[in-house]
Amino acid sequence: MPMKTLCHTPAKLILTGEHAVLFGAPALSMAIDLPTQCHMTFTPHTSPQDQTCLEIELSDFNQKLKYPLSAWQERVIQIETRYALYEKHALSIQSVLQQPVDLILLTLQQFHNTYRLRPGHWQIKIQSHPLSGKGLGSSASVIISILQSLFFQHELPLTEVELLSMAQQVESHQHGSSSGLDPTTVLKGGLLRYQQGSPLQQLQSQNFHGWIIDTGAPESTTGQAVNQVHRAFNHQHAIWIEFKKVAHLIEQAWQTSDAEQLRDAIKHNQQLLETIGVVPPTVQRFIHTLNQSSESAAKLCGAGSVSGEKAGIVLCISQHPPETLCQEYGYEYYPLKFSEKGSQCEMDL
Repeated sequence: MPMKTLCHTPAKLILTGEHAVLFGAPALSMAIDLPTQCHMTFTPHTSPQDQTCLEIELSDFNQKLKYPLSAWQERVIQIETRYALYEKHALSIQSVLQQPVDLILLTLQQFHNTYRLRPGHWQIKIQSHPLSGKGLGSSASVIISILQSLFFQHELPLTEVELLSMAQQVESHQHGSSSGLDPTTVLKGGLLRYQQGSPLQQLQSQNFHGWIIDTGAPESTTGQAVNQVHRAFNHQHAIWIEFKKVAHLIEQAWQTSDAEQLRDAIKHNQQLLETIGVVPPTVQRFIHTLNQSSESAAKLCGAGSVSGEKAGIVLCISQHPPETLCQEYGYEYYPLKFSEKGSQCEMDL
């Protein structure tokens, strides 16, 4: 009898701390209501001679792929070989995962290494939101959706620490150095204060009006942006102290519902992101225009881009939608919808 599960996992938006979180600064990260769905069906073998098989459908890429156990294992070995070369600085991070399916195969292997995948036929369908690949933690949402589904399918007790450790290892193959921020946010939901070496804190949600603005998919990957920033600004650079200060101001303004202080701190945060070189000129001009108003404040969210003119998502805190300016630049915008719930898994009837 097949067992079917459905997992919904929100997206994430970093309010402050992108890049800086890897250098010890706190990050504030919120789950937002843009779900990734994972439909998973497991059918046990009817004969001991049957081989475990993976059938993977990636709706966003219009792909359906099939892997017998041997082909899956071989592909994962190739991924791990490329990652080892990346760690020796002999290969770029974007060369490690070469196709979208590689992330799914690697996540399955991470689980298989610890628990062993039940022998049988596995059907996995992944469907993301329309803003996938634009700095909203799409990789983390996919990884968490699959891992949660696997824990559910295998009737294992879900331990957050173990699941997040697995997710962080997989995500490092995608981004080069995962802080664990994205998987933690989409798993737990709400607004989180995350700092390496410190306990995770859940903060109160506030009724600030916000808008998510899509400037287009970045031409560089998160891994490329992270690596370039690492090369230009080492751990001892004074700019990371500035990021810590602005993170504190944003957290304080959020906790006290101080809209004016929040807007000022967001504008300062944007200036720091421009300094480290992850905001393309066109996006800079767009944000500068928004930030000239005392009624609004905007900043880049996510890793940004170190090439091209697109940078993923911009957050704008404002009572009114930035309609006119978005039309001028050809950008789509959406209301910011907070998600109190993290990843949820259930039987799929």
